Amino acid sequence: MTNSGRTSLPSRLTAIDETTRADHYYLAEVDRCFCFGEYFADQGWGHSPTNQLIFNYKCKPIEKSRRLLWKERAIATVAAGLKSAIARSEVERHTWVPIPSSKLPDHPEYDDRIERTLRRAFAEYDVDIRELLRQSLSVEADHDSSSRMTPESLFELLIVDHEAWDRAPPRSIILFDDVLTTGKHFKACERRLREIDRTIAIAGVFVARRALPRPIDDFEKPDAI
Repeated sequence: MTNSGRTSLPSRLTAIDETTRADHYYLAEVDRCFCFGEYFADQGWGHSPTNQLIFNYKCKPIEKSRRLLWKERAIATVAAGLKSAIARSEVERHTWVPIPSSKLPDHPEYDDRIERTLRRAFAEYDVDIRELLRQSLSVEADHDSSSRMTPESLFELLIVDHEAWDRAPPRSIILFDDVLTTGKHFKACERRLREIDRTIAIAGVFVARRALPRPIDDFEKPDAI
């Protein structure tokens, strides 16, 4: 397996717009979400450099040490991509909030890759990175489960850390995660945060978006002679 540390991300983020929003059916037209690349589920790590990067990035903490080395390289790649694609002045304008792990910190599969990536990317900046959200209990991650959690069930699990919020109420928030699938996690986090401040600007940044296969359009047949 080629290691993902040699895979660089695109130099800019791409907005989710009318051409791609249908793949993420919980997103609304007003939602502002951005990603670097496309991840194709069920295609394996060898399908594309982005698939390989995500495969390594999501490697569980309980994996063998060699796999964890690839995970660290993936974290470095994503951090470098964030730093390269987003101007420092833009980074420092927002509060960066990791979308919570499906596991609590006391669980052996708890993974803090999202927060670690942000801190590595913006280590030299005057940046506000805060875990404003957490789950009330550990659950099976959607990509590991045959039965995905409903949006309402996910929302009920989310808790706002009011002490962290009250230290300095944010002016605007960027929710950060690895893969944008249906948009369920982004919307649940947004909804919970808007209970605190209904008018705060909230956007999402993702390493990749889950791309759905597209049918080949039928070609128009030429008129019979």
